[in-house]
Amino acid sequence: MQFLTPLAFLGALLAVPIILLYMLRLRRREMLVSSTFLWQQILQDQEANTPWQRLRRNLLLLLQLLILALLVLALARPFITVPSVSAGQTALLLDASASMNATDTTDGRTRFEEARLRALEIVDTLSADSIMTIIRVGTTPEILTPYTGDRERLRGAITAAQPGIGRGDWLTALTLAAEGGRGVEDFSVVIVGDGGLNEGDNLPSISIPGDVRFIPVGISDQNVAITALASRAVPGQAPQLFAQLTNYGATDAEVVFSLQVDDNPVPLVSERYTVPAESNLPIVSTAALTQNFSTLHANLTLSVNSVSQDYLTEDNDAWYVARQTGDRTALLMTEGNLFMEQVLRSQPGLQLFRGDVNRPLPQQPYDLYIFDAYLPPTLPDADMLIVNPPASTDLFTVGTEQTDVRNIEVVPG
Repeated sequence: MQFLTPLAFLGALLAVPIILLYMLRLRRREMLVSSTFLWQQILQDQEANTPWQRLRRNLLLLLQLLILALLVLALARPFITVPSVSAGQTALLLDASASMNATDTTDGRTRFEEARLRALEIVDTLSADSIMTIIRVGTTPEILTPYTGDRERLRGAITAAQPGIGRGDWLTALTLAAEGGRGVEDFSVVIVGDGGLNEGDNLPSISIPGDVRFIPVGISDQNVAITALASRAVPGQAPQLFAQLTNYGATDAEVVFSLQVDDNPVPLVSERYTVPAESNLPIVSTAALTQNFSTLHANLTLSVNSVSQDYLTEDNDAWYVARQTGDRTALLMTEGNLFMEQVLRSQPGLQLFRGDVNRPLPQQPYDLYIFDAYLPPTLPDADMLIVNPPASTDLFTVGTEQTDVRNIEVVPG
């Protein structure tokens, strides 16, 4: 809440003389009486009327102070700022970058959840003759809904939006929004996000034909992350591990860095580090890595005695996949797709075999199975690429859209 005339609060000083009137002794006329019955009451009155005594509960005093407070508040002319857009055409850009998963809002929600609430408030302020489009700014900007004045459609698009795990392509998103406003007399752009832009984004070079408003979400920059992970093989020595830890906050962070090799649940490395504020910490590990490892999984957590916070945990894990030596084998099962076969045979490091769809799958295992317009009676327990499946399986249903599919495993039998 803000005030148009904050100097009006000086009127609250009038409460001082009002209170003093109740604290000072009252002056009364002395009179002679023929009875001593009222002496006790007179003594009580004298005690009560002694100057600077503690105030007693007085309803009239409370009412006078309340009237004064309301009068001062009215003179100060309070107002609140409500996100709104003017009539016309508006492009609303919703930040969906990975940093929007942070939980540093006042209510414990993620930044993206807070951004959705702000966007819904803006939709509610649209006038009857206004139209709006919603653009989700992720790794690839996506138009969630074209320009429309249907509030329910806009609200549905915002409610269904989800944050991503990469950077937001703001150059493309703003260019897309600007192109939609060419030739429009009353055009504006509203950005709801945390203000994190990619390094090198030259946003001022984009000419936007209208006003641009930015509504920020998020209140803290405290975050630690693994920003690099790699391994290098040195001739005659065990592979070396290289990692980089980044502290985006303003205070030093005490962290624990652990490393797991392949599927071994026991960490090969578990060490404590102090990452300076707003700095990177390179790590060169001398852990005894074997020459034939497949994957490395690094994890970063705050130590129990760390005074800093970590509001974004999605960047606390990193994986490194070792480059495989030798060719990988693939089995192509198709009824005659020569174009696909030629493309696969042109891939370096891939040894392609073609099977007969009229016969069972070979017993020999392959690194990858490619099924083109064909499915075997039993799917193999291996990596698969299924193109144009002729029928539904336990993994999917033909004719429906599959969303957020990951870590599918086939259990034989």
